[in-house]
Amino acid sequence: MYLTESDILLFSGDSITDGNRGHTMDCNHIMGHGYQTIVSGTLALENAQTQPKFVNKGYSGATMGDLLEKWPQDVLDNHPTLVSLLAGVNDGMRGLSENRTTEQIAQRYRNDLCGAIDLTFSALGRIPFVLLEPFYLPLDRTDVSYRYVPHPLCEADRPRPDADETAETTARRIESMTLMQLAARETADEYGCIFIELQKPFEQAAARSRREYFTWDGTHPTITGHALIAGLWLDGVRGI
Repeated sequence: MYLTESDILLFSGDSITDGNRGHTMDCNHIMGHGYQTIVSGTLALENAQTQPKFVNKGYSGATMGDLLEKWPQDVLDNHPTLVSLLAGVNDGMRGLSENRTTEQIAQRYRNDLCGAIDLTFSALGRIPFVLLEPFYLPLDRTDVSYRYVPHPLCEADRPRPDADETAETTARRIESMTLMQLAARETADEYGCIFIELQKPFEQAAARSRREYFTWDGTHPTITGHALIAGLWLDGVRGI
């Protein structure tokens, strides 16, 4: 993917994109740690002669509505030439905790997503907008240790975040996520966004290994999962 000195690629999303990013000018950590760093580093190296720029505006715990509230200052004020967005998992979890139906969760997600795209295209023109599919991989909870993640030691004394999920909670999360995935795909088609499918690639890759090797709690990717997302992102965007 060829980038010029005037290109600014901006990544928005929840904790998966936040990646414990820095909020000061510490260039070791300013992009966070995850797929967005792999993508940015790859494209920065490929285009080092022209020196494009990269911005991370992910927020841990953010819903699509939370991102929309900050969209003018976080996104529009940075004048990106490409926007990448991955959000949705918190919409599902927060919506379920607030006793909304799965249909209501998906509709709110769609409305906020459309609002962000409308603001972007209105202010910046029809720049490339990359929409990544939200995903969820429920794990086997008969063993809630960290033994299957790609690290020999990983907070062994800390309970896995999904350890107390019930079968009912998992079923409702799957239902809400399925509806949000449909909303994301339909919205991408409606607006002409670049859609990056994630659910099926995660399931297919994990089938050759273990789900815990790709996501350590069903929601957040491991280094393996982040590498998978980065590869899918680059494959999906390189042609533009």
